[in-house]
Amino acid sequence: MNSARHPEAGFTLVELLVALAIFALISVAGVILLRSGSDTQIAVKGRLEELSRSNRLYNSIEADLAQAIARPVRDTSGLPVPAFTQTAASTPEALFGFVRAGWSNFDESPRAGLQRVTYVLQNGMLKRVSWPMLDGAAPMDAATLVENVKSAEIRFRDDRGEWRSDWSANDPDALPRAVELRLTLVAKPEQRMLFLVGSQTRPIPKSVDEEAAG
Repeated sequence: MNSARHPEAGFTLVELLVALAIFALISVAGVILLRSGSDTQIAVKGRLEELSRSNRLYNSIEADLAQAIARPVRDTSGLPVPAFTQTAASTPEALFGFVRAGWSNFDESPRAGLQRVTYVLQNGMLKRVSWPMLDGAAPMDAATLVENVKSAEIRFRDDRGEWRSDWSANDPDALPRAVELRLTLVAKPEQRMLFLVGSQTRPIPKSVDEEAAG
């Protein structure tokens, strides 16, 4: 009997090259997908961190201003300081300062339940400065709320409903109705934040026209 001759099994050089090319394309596609997923995760994480910082800043200012009270204080030299200030000699970078109620005293320290606070813009950082006592005390170490601040603009809404870029009320007990903060971080769009001040139970004075008519 004549035995049939079978060709030896194997791949040609062309087939190997085609297989390697396909494997390389699949590998490149996998690397691109992994890189895209990683970049997306990094971008989402960065965005969430930005939102978290923005929320912490807003909540901090809102909590303070919501409990603002008309309580003038005295500085370390004994000079009177109005209840709500835009700048101060001891803190020239101040955006605004005031006294707030509701200062929790968990350790029952010998102090009042009121706290004097000031928000300042210093070296590109928005900080919260507080005092251990209302009158005649030096400020404590400032707490940094947000960094990389390019600019911060403040406006105040008075009892007549008008927005002002300065707060120099003749009445030392006067408080604004609301505060507007326009904050711009480096390489970020401007953020506009609005805050009500105090309990909002103060009577609104009549306008000039109403007074003339009455």
